Amino acid sequence: MKRIIASLAVLLMLTIATPVVAANMDFSGKVETEVAYGEEFSGLYDFNLSASLGQNLKAGMSFGSEEDVPFPWNEYNVGIKGLWLESNGALIPGTPEFVTRIGTLNANYSDFIAKSIKTTGISVDQFSMGPVTLGGYYSLNSDSHLDRGAYLKVTPVDGIEAQGTIVKANEELSYAVEATVRPLEQAEITGAFAAVDQGAQAYRVNGSYELLEGVQVRAGYQDIPTGFAPAHINTDTDVIAKGTGFTTGATVNRFGFEVKGDYADYNKTIDYSIGRTLTLAGLDFDTKLEGDFNVETTDVGELEASVAYNAPNGLELAVGYDLINNQPSVSAGMNLQF
Repeated sequence: MKRIIASLAVLLMLTIATPVVAANMDFSGKVETEVAYGEEFSGLYDFNLSASLGQNLKAGMSFGSEEDVPFPWNEYNVGIKGLWLESNGALIPGTPEFVTRIGTLNANYSDFIAKSIKTTGISVDQFSMGPVTLGGYYSLNSDSHLDRGAYLKVTPVDGIEAQGTIVKANEELSYAVEATVRPLEQAEITGAFAAVDQGAQAYRVNGSYELLEGVQVRAGYQDIPTGFAPAHINTDTDVIAKGTGFTTGATVNRFGFEVKGDYADYNKTIDYSIGRTLTLAGLDFDTKLEGDFNVETTDVGELEASVAYNAPNGLELAVGYDLINNQPSVSAGMNLQF
């Protein structure tokens, strides 16, 4: 913790001492923290601070825990996570502006091959020329595998968007092509194809349509084999679940209730949730019952009830109960931006 405080003090001193920003200094930041109790206490902590060093230049730093760590936190599981310098402007006057970042990077180009690429290096982003936007990064971190990647996004007309992404992590080359089409205001179709060079391939197509106000239906098909594992794939199974087969689902918002259900043929499982906001004594409580059910084995893998409250001061409180494992849980968190 002493190292964190010392680094923060150095950053503030350098910022204040810079003549360019002495007359026009602007700080912004974000604090996120969460403590949860299930079978044991654990928590997350993340603090980001950035300072404007002129009209188009920013410096920033972040520190906190990399993942859930035992509570209480100490200097061994909380440390500096990043330092960076970022500029927004054109390379030559009259040419398109873009964002350049040097230092700690966090690239997010594609859930299939380029999600949360945390490394140290240089990146260029939001370089736009008409309907085309491109960007890329190059890792300079000699302590880990050298990463480099780029994306190109095209929006030829309203309602159509396509993006190509390529990443090379050490010797692994992967690429993805993703598109979104909105033929109607109530309809959306998304598709993606991704592959590792000389390795596994994956694709997914999804469509959604709003039948009535508050009633949406969904359907899709995917082939994402278990062997498809690029270095920077999104590991959140709610975003990318591996398997081959069709999916279907619906969401209904009526009379203050939100009822949601999705069936995945590749694992024969129905995921469902029922939620409603209840107002008691002028306070809004978000209540939810969610779980899953396997239609082949008739097993209930998850069933949990929860109540959450977001206080005006930014504090988020939640209590839940796992009805399968008979395990209560309590969490408290705060998300502040300044």
